[in-house]
Amino acid sequence: MFNNTLRILLLLLATALLSKFSITALNPYLATQLFSSEGAYSLWWGLRLDMTAATALATPVILLLLVIHLGGSRPSLVKPLLFVAGLWLILTTTADAIYMLEAGRHVTFEVFTGSGLEQGLIATALTTYIAQTLTGLGLTLLLAVAIWKLPLGATPGQVSQPHAARKARWPAAAGLLLVWLAVTATAVRGGWSDAPQSPMSAYKIGDPNQAALAWNAPYAITYYLTKGKKRAAQQQTPPPSSQDMALLAEYLRSHHQQALELPTKQANVLIVLLESWPAADLASYAQSIPGAAPPSAAPYFDSLRQQSLTTNALYADGYRTVEGMFASFCSFPNPIGGGVAGTQLQGADYYCLPRLLKEQGFDTHFIQGSGKGIVGSFAQSLGFTHSYGKSDYDFAGTENYWGYMDDDIYRFTLDKLASLTGPYLVTVNTGTTHDTYLPSEDDYIFGKENRAALRRNVIHSADGALQRFLTRLPEVLTEPTLVVLMADHTASVEPNDLERNAIPFLMFATDGSVPTQTRPISAGQLDIAPTIIDWLGGQVPWFTGQSLLAEQYNGFAHYSDGQTVHWIEGKHLVQFNATAIDLEHSSTTCFEIANNGLALTPDSCANEDYGNMLRRAQAYTRYTQSLLFAGKTRDFAELLSKTTEQ
Repeated sequence: MFNNTLRILLLLLATALLSKFSITALNPYLATQLFSSEGAYSLWWGLRLDMTAATALATPVILLLLVIHLGGSRPSLVKPLLFVAGLWLILTTTADAIYMLEAGRHVTFEVFTGSGLEQGLIATALTTYIAQTLTGLGLTLLLAVAIWKLPLGATPGQVSQPHAARKARWPAAAGLLLVWLAVTATAVRGGWSDAPQSPMSAYKIGDPNQAALAWNAPYAITYYLTKGKKRAAQQQTPPPSSQDMALLAEYLRSHHQQALELPTKQANVLIVLLESWPAADLASYAQSIPGAAPPSAAPYFDSLRQQSLTTNALYADGYRTVEGMFASFCSFPNPIGGGVAGTQLQGADYYCLPRLLKEQGFDTHFIQGSGKGIVGSFAQSLGFTHSYGKSDYDFAGTENYWGYMDDDIYRFTLDKLASLTGPYLVTVNTGTTHDTYLPSEDDYIFGKENRAALRRNVIHSADGALQRFLTRLPEVLTEPTLVVLMADHTASVEPNDLERNAIPFLMFATDGSVPTQTRPISAGQLDIAPTIIDWLGGQVPWFTGQSLLAEQYNGFAHYSDGQTVHWIEGKHLVQFNATAIDLEHSSTTCFEIANNGLALTPDSCANEDYGNMLRRAQAYTRYTQSLLFAGKTRDFAELLSKTTEQ
């Protein structure tokens, strides 16, 4: 019995380790580190998490083994359940690795936010990440063979032993069960010398890159499924100190007023979320990147940018559509390392742009070409009255694995706009760039040799659809309309400098009320809602960004990756650990940003400017995270005002 238990545990642990190593080796950004001394240490450090996953999944197998042992049946009857446990290790590791390449981080509570998207996710794995998929299949076959040959033999004569002999085995079985439960509890808890561990304990290794190797996907996914979606989001930051509040109040005093000013302009707002567009693929952003840059993937957007209000750079606050939506519509940062949608935070009383405009008589609509899923429901939780997905389209069109492509999404949008009288807020989430599929081989003008080429192909196709849409747009507009074009996030982008978060952005008004200008600033998605409300003649004190129409821009860009916060002011970037309780332990790194808003040059954090940035960034992050998790984002300016009065 003991030998069988040990064999089961070792097999599952070996499956976890082999899956992690094999799948991670296919990640071009982690492979080099994997085969290094740091990588070896990371794997060793993460062994405690691997043991947690192995023991937790082995427990039901061991319990079944005990029942079989006491009943006198053959131990090999546990093999089907053992295969299911091993298969879970392989599937979750593979899925997490693919998600890491797509979104730039591991799966945590997002296991609850993919409902209705399974077909698209599977298609993406089979078409874009073939190596990972085939490796997962190979590991599954290897597991099946290993279990088939695993010697789980019965003690000679065990099956034919009489009832009395089987009853005599109860004390030994009970003792083994108690030992096993103690081992499992210790492994899941992560020992007894500290607070119980969680999947985020991987970051205790002290380096985000090493944490990526130490991470155990089966444990993380199982953990959050067990915890439940209402408990998945966790605050990572300490509460703000009185010094944080005073510093932040002084910093934001110049452009944050205390009174809510409702919009006075009866006009329309049209926002197009350019799914997954990275600024690095556009010549107007990347033209100054060293080396021979390929032709722009979006020449129309480049030309339109010269006729619009834009910024030198704009950075996404997250890596998923729902995260870009929250930052842009609510002007508030996402939870550190994650998002609001699908967690307990989604039900909080946020007062974001769609809700505010809806209460002022605006007709609010959210349009996408895929299934409505979490994105559509999240849009409605932010204040959009109407949400449309592919099931609402009354015509046949061209579809990829996710749903309708951009030309048909824009066709649906034009029909909807023609039926509205205004004022309205309409947001369109595009779909062509959600996949690598294009209808004709002639559309693959950049080839198919790598992911970058595939990404640029679909962006070029989407750029053409955008041109056709904006050409027809005047036909359905009867009132002045503000048009905002902006990516929600990037995807499948190499983690070079700021390329993963730099997104294209421009805006113009059909009545000419927005100046044609490229503002020499580094802005963020937090600035979008304040800019729109400013154009409409209003002001919202709990929006934490700043209007891009302000004469003196004094804003910043913000985003987080794991527990690391990135804070940008002008041409400077500060990175720090959000969980640090003081400056000394914040693991700060500093960079100077190139003129293209993409390339970084390491700089000394001893510079006083970086020190001031770090203190502002820490104060802002702690304060906003505390409000976010308390569901009191509307108190942002009011509490700062009280701090100033004291």
